[in-house]
Amino acid sequence: MELKIYAEKSWKKWFNRQTRNQYMRDVKIDEYPNGIIVNEKLRGFGVFDKNYEFVKSSRQVRKNNGQFIPNFKHTDIPYVDEDVVFVGNVYPQFGHFLLEHLNRAYAALDKKYQKMKFVLINNKSVEPVPEYMLVFLELLGIPRKNILVLDRTTQFKNVYVPVQGFNIPIYSSKAFGETFAKMAKSVKDNEKVYDKVYVSRAKLNTRKTYGEEKVQKIFERNGFKVIYPETMSLKEQIATIKDCNFLAGCAGTALHMALFMKAGGTVIQIKRNKIYDDNAPTQWLLNETCGLNSVFINSSVERVKTGHGFNMPQIIGVNENMRDFFKDFGFKTNDKDFEVDDIARQEYDTALSKYQGEHGTKIVEFIKHKIVRISSCFIPGRYNRSVYRRWLKNKLGIV
Repeated sequence: MELKIYAEKSWKKWFNRQTRNQYMRDVKIDEYPNGIIVNEKLRGFGVFDKNYEFVKSSRQVRKNNGQFIPNFKHTDIPYVDEDVVFVGNVYPQFGHFLLEHLNRAYAALDKKYQKMKFVLINNKSVEPVPEYMLVFLELLGIPRKNILVLDRTTQFKNVYVPVQGFNIPIYSSKAFGETFAKMAKSVKDNEKVYDKVYVSRAKLNTRKTYGEEKVQKIFERNGFKVIYPETMSLKEQIATIKDCNFLAGCAGTALHMALFMKAGGTVIQIKRNKIYDDNAPTQWLLNETCGLNSVFINSSVERVKTGHGFNMPQIIGVNENMRDFFKDFGFKTNDKDFEVDDIARQEYDTALSKYQGEHGTKIVEFIKHKIVRISSCFIPGRYNRSVYRRWLKNKLGIV
């Protein structure tokens, strides 16, 4: 698939280093008779076999890091005489659930498993369980009565464990892509199909990207339909995105919905932070999974450099990288498009000053993170360290 990058050479080199070892893996589904699905709340979750040995493939992994492997009492475990499929846990963040907790749901593509119960572990005690999680599984043909949200450790007749089909940002699989293609087919088509769609962050209540309104207006004048995902139902989002050929927007969860596009389309990601580290390698891996072309534009014009997941204010603008993109893609622009957005700049400066007043400068925040990281090394036990880090971050006002 085609790749175009509008950014500095240094970022291009970073991107190439991050993506050169990505790969597609094969997947399989293993059976564990009398398997035990364990829910030890924040102390961990996963599957154990009948001999109380942990099933390594059930561990939720990002890169090389996984969630806590739980310890649990081997007595008084309720037994259910049913075959079930282990999916993952109820994770209360849309983007992470999309990529990290649906990466085993490909089991629903096989007729062998379609009538079984599909198990989500509610180890974070999320109430109510977000509706979109249930809708995703229903779109795979799993009736709601067969979606089991497990609050306690339970033993089953047979537990089927699909290996992860996606790992941020290391590997993906053909089955992972097919999962979303199946969901897309299950959603009724919109009466009007948009060839070009721009997913905007402008109406978000938190982590707004300043300057985006001006940029998206340029896209809109050049044939892009602007949508605000948080104002739409999940099915409306999928219906709008699945038949478009161009999907554009700032880096973030909304662009991950490209998983529902058809092969041959193009995803245009606008980088909104100056620090190299961002989610472009993850987006690239998703695009490769679905056979989509990729365009990356570094459009950050922020005064204080931030990383992708920072809560500090971020701002984009029509810089040289964006101008080159407009030229290459035949966008119609005018002189006003290239002027500095003074209103957005003022709003950004105000938000930045407020943030620094509440949380300190970037140097202060860096020092706080260092204190947390170094001091936690002296706390024995991985779970205890996690609890300590959360407590100290709260005391230091780290968000």
